[in-house]
Order: sequence, then C-alpha cells, then structure tokens
Amino acid sequence: MSNIIEQIRERRNANTSQSLMMLEMVPLSDIDTKYSLLSGASAYLHDPAIAEKWMELTAAETDTRLKADMLQQLAVTGMRQIAVKERFIQILIESLKQDESRDIILPILGRYAITDTTARQHLITFYKQQDNADVSRMILSWLLIPITATPEDLAFYKEMLDKTDEAEKLVLVNRLLLQDEADMALISRLLTPEEPFLIKEMVLRFCFDRSFVPTAALANLIKTDRSPLICIRCIQLLAVHGLDDPALIDILLESGRNDPDAAVRNAALHAFSYSIKLTPEIISHLCRNLATEKDAGIAAGLINMLAPYTAQHEILSNALLELVQQPIQTALAVRIYEILGRLIPQRPALFEKFVVLFEQEQQTDCRTAMLNAIAAAVTPGDELNSFYLKALEAPSLQIKEAGIRGILQIPLTRANTGTVAAAAPVLLHPGIPNDLRRTLAKKISTIPQLPSATVQVFNQLADHEQDSIIRDICTKVQESAISQAGGAHINWEQWLHKADVAHDFSGIFPHLWMYYDDNPAMAHSILWSALNPAGSSSIYQERVSDVEILRFLAVKAGIDDNLSRYALNQLLTADLGNESKFKEYLLILKSNPQFAELKEGLWSLLEKRGRYINLIQLDELNRLIWGDELETVFRQRLEKQQSAAGIQPYISYLTVNSSWTPVPDLLHWIVQRPFVQQDADAMRALKDATRNAGMDLEKMLRSATPEQPGFADEEGPGFAD
Repeated sequence: MSNIIEQIRERRNANTSQSLMMLEMVPLSDIDTKYSLLSGASAYLHDPAIAEKWMELTAAETDTRLKADMLQQLAVTGMRQIAVKERFIQILIESLKQDESRDIILPILGRYAITDTTARQHLITFYKQQDNADVSRMILSWLLIPITATPEDLAFYKEMLDKTDEAEKLVLVNRLLLQDEADMALISRLLTPEEPFLIKEMVLRFCFDRSFVPTAALANLIKTDRSPLICIRCIQLLAVHGLDDPALIDILLESGRNDPDAAVRNAALHAFSYSIKLTPEIISHLCRNLATEKDAGIAAGLINMLAPYTAQHEILSNALLELVQQPIQTALAVRIYEILGRLIPQRPALFEKFVVLFEQEQQTDCRTAMLNAIAAAVTPGDELNSFYLKALEAPSLQIKEAGIRGILQIPLTRANTGTVAAAAPVLLHPGIPNDLRRTLAKKISTIPQLPSATVQVFNQLADHEQDSIIRDICTKVQESAISQAGGAHINWEQWLHKADVAHDFSGIFPHLWMYYDDNPAMAHSILWSALNPAGSSSIYQERVSDVEILRFLAVKAGIDDNLSRYALNQLLTADLGNESKFKEYLLILKSNPQFAELKEGLWSLLEKRGRYINLIQLDELNRLIWGDELETVFRQRLEKQQSAAGIQPYISYLTVNSSWTPVPDLLHWIVQRPFVQQDADAMRALKDATRNAGMDLEKMLRSATPEQPGFADEEGPGFAD
C-alpha cells in the first residue's frame, strides 16, 4: 500500500513539475502556443502551486481576451486552491477595466464582496463609475446579499436611491427599511406623488409598523396622489395617531367632499369618528366648518361624530347651541337639537334654553325636534301643560305628535286631569300615528268623570274611527259617561248606526234597557236592528238574546207587525234545537193579535210544527184572533186534509183542548175518514183524543158510516194465505 501511495505522490509531483514548466514557457510563446500551454496546465489548477503561477501569469498578461479566458478557467476550479485571496482580488479589481473580462470578474468579485470589505468597496466604486443598467443590476444584487449592512453600505444605498430604476430602488428602500435606517427625512422624501406606487405603499407600511407620522408628506399625498389606496393609507395613518391640527381637519374634509374615489371620501369622513381630539381649538374649528358646510352629508357626519362627546365636553354642547342660532341648514339644526335634547335631564339650563328657542324658531322641523326633546324631559311641575296643549293646536303634524308625547309625560294627578282631557280633540286628526292615538286615548279614558266636551270628542271619534282598539276605548268612555250622567250622553243616532250598519252592539247594552223611555222610537229601532241575523254574533257577545229583546218590547207595548212577523217566522223556520223558545215566541204573538198574517200563519204553524209547540197557547191565540169564528175556520181547515199525516196535528190540537165544545162533533167527523182508520199512528192519536173528550172510540167506529169498498170489508191475511 505504501508503495502505491508513493507512486501516486511521485506521479502528482511529476505532473505538477511538468505543468509548472509549461507555465514558465507561456510568457515566451505566441498567442496560439500560450493557449496550448495553458490548456495543458489547466487540468492541474487545483494544485496551489499551479494556481499561484497561473495568477502571476494572469496579472502580467497583456492580451485582454486571453486574460479573460485565464480568469474564467481559474474561476471554474472553484478558487479554493487560491492561498492569498487578497492578491487574487487585486487582480480582479485591476482587470475590471477590460471589457472582455468584466462579465467574468464581476460574479467572482461579487462572491468575495460578501465577506471582503475591499472587494465590496471596489464594487461600489465601479458601480458609481459605469452607467450600464445590466452591470449595475448585477453589482447591486451582490451588494445587497449581506444581511448586516455596514455604514458605508447604507450610505451607498441612500446615495443611489435616486439614480436607479424602479425595481432597483424598491430593493434599496426595502433594505434601508429592514435596517431601520429610514429616518423621518428619508421617509418624507420617499412619500411624494412622483414615487412609484410600490415604494410608497412599502414606506407607508413601515410607518404603520414604526408609528412614524410624516404629517406634511401624508397631507401632501392626500391632496395630490391619484392612487386611492395610497390616499386611504395616508388617511388611516394620520387617524391612528389622532387629529389635533385644524389644517389636517380641513384636508380630510376637502378629501371627503371632492375626492373622485368613493372609498377615499368614506375613509376621510370615517377618520373623524375615531381619531378626533376635541381640544377647544378643534371644537371651535369644527363649528366654524359646520356653519359654512354646503354638503349636507358631510355636515351630518360631523354632527354625528361629535354627538358622543357632547355629554363629556360642555364646551362642545355650548358651541353647538350657539351654532343653531346661526342661519345653518335646517336638517343640521334638527340633528343638533336631537343631540342636545338628550342632555336636558342632566342640564336644567339647557331645558330653559330650549323652551325659549322654541318660541323663537320658525322652522317646523326644528320646532318639532325641540318639542320632542322638551317632551322627553320629565319636569316636576306643571309649567309645561299649557305649552303642550298649544303645540297640539299647531298646523304641523310633526308638532302635534311632539305635543302628544309631551301630554303622555304629564303625571295623571288631580291637578293635571284637565290638561290631559283637553288634549282629546287631537285624536280626531287622521294623520296622527295610531300608536300615539291609542296611547293618548287610553290615558284620557282612565280619567274619572270626563268633561262633557271630552265625551263629545269620543262620540265623534266613534262615528268614523277605523282602528278597533280606539273604537273599544271610545265605547268604554261612552259607557262610563252614561253610567255617571245618565241618558244625556247617549248618542242615539250613533247607536242606531252601529246596530244597523256595523252590527256592533258594544256599549249599547245594558244602557238601552235603562234609558229606553228617553227615546223610545230610536231605542225600538236599535232593538229591531239587533234581531237582524247579521248581528247575532255581536248580540251573543253582549249576552243578550232575541227573546229578551222581544220580552222587553212586549212590556213596553212595543210589539208591532214587524216583530210579530219575526216571532212567527222563528216559529216556522228556527232550528228545532230552539224549541224552548217557541213558548216565548207564542207569548210575543199574543201581544199583537191584530197582526193579519197570524190568521194563516198559525194554521201553517199547527200543520208544520204542531208536535213542537204548546197547543194550549196556540188555542188561546186562535181564540183571540178568531173569536166565535174559530169553530167554522177550524172545520174548514180540517176538511182540507186528505191524509193521515195532514190530519194528525188537528187531532193533537183537539186532544189538548178537549174541553172545547165542538170537539165531539169534530172527532166523529175524523173517525169517519177512511185514511184515518187505516193509519196506525192516526188511530193512536185519535184514541188519546177521544179518551180526553170522554168518548168511546170503539162505539164510534161501530156506528161509523160504512166504508167504501176496499176499506171496511177488507180483511187481513188469513190461514188460507
């Protein structure tokens, strides 16, 4: 093994010696021979001795092309065999002036420049001396590799900022920002409208991160830069650190008014909501702006922005109060009144000021806003009672509504009942929202013993009101007034309209029973309307039946032909589940026996519903109607019956009224009817009738006139069958 190693060493030494001899001959040879000799020795450039000699020849070579090739060949070996790098760097530096070797030297020198200060400094110097964009870009790429930059590097970066293109400048700025070498002056220098967008955005991000606020530069960008994103970033950066300069406020307001981009306008106006510093100077400045602001949206935005601070800053609320006394936009004044109105409970002086301003104000919207604020303030006394009543008389609907809110705030004490009751006429105004009208009507209705004028208002309201809740309140007021003052408060026409048209009987009963005699004609008409089937549901809800109405009118001698017709019709057509009422209807008919339709109607009633009515009552009614003619009429009706079913009601009539003189003769006639003898039901009914009359049915049958053929002699089935 040792022999092999020795042989290898000897061979290597021999190759090295041979290569050195070849390199010694290079200065003495022509160009072609030099290339041949160098080619043969290049295979052993990894040997430090060969590399050293190669560098010596490179330094002395005058042919720039050959020198470039020699440097290229040396660089290919990796340069690890170079013992004295400083010398090699010097050779590279001296060769930079040669155009042929520059593309080779620069990468090599750049690699050394990462760690070698001398190489780095020469690259910087060469960068400044040439103006080739590609060469500059390559050099800069090597100079930016070290993570930690020296003061010389940083100075170079700053010096070259304005001498490079956009891409290189972006890299240089990035390095300066990463090294925290961007002071306020440099940042302001980079935040100009002329700078590329990417550089401005990067610098603004750096400012956000480091809390740098170059106010002048930011303000200038907001005014002049056409990039919406840059403007928004500038606005946000200013806003994050607070707005305490009137000049900045003017810039943002101008941007909010006139910037062509909607996002920028929104950002400028939104900045006020979280960044304003309400110093006395700022408050005064904002109020001056509000007084002259032509854009209603911006003015409203400023007012809304100031609203949360009015409670903490009395100087602000006072400034706003002075502002509304100037000729400003109505909408702006209304908003200020709304904001300041919320402070009234904490500031009594503000309450008094509002009362005075209300009398002076001419704009309806402003008066409404002030009145709403005054109404929302709970005052211990009654000094505002007349104030609210006066507001109810205003022609403006909004002021009326505010006056109602004020009335609703008044405590319902004995002293205040007159004021609250006097507010009733406003309920007749159709434009007032229903919720307000309901609340006010309910409050008024709770007052005991309302004045007649107030009750009259509720009477008028009930005539045309569409809201069911308010109608119910009106009804309760009317009932209470009637209970307290009697029939003088009854509106008979209104009751008749409710009953006859609306079929609504709420509030009518039981007062109608009590005050019937005050106006019998109207009361009678109302009760007649109550019998209309369309009002049956409402009557049921009032727990009043048609029978009660008919009884009452019978006592009052008020049963006329219409009511008699109603009772007769009920007897003839009512559902059989109501048989219990039939007795009552017959009693009602007895109150008007002169009713002509009874003569035919009672016989129809007997024939159709004889099984369900009281036949004794029917007989009494017939006697009242017919008198001595009853027997004749009864015989006529009886003789018309040609069937057992048709004659049975008459048999029942005779059974119940067996004491009537013509009963025996009538029963004899009935027995002789063939169809009666052949019907079992008719014979059973006839048996009961003859027994009640004290007659022998068997004897009557035996003495009856012989039946026609086919009836009396006909026998039933016998054994032969």
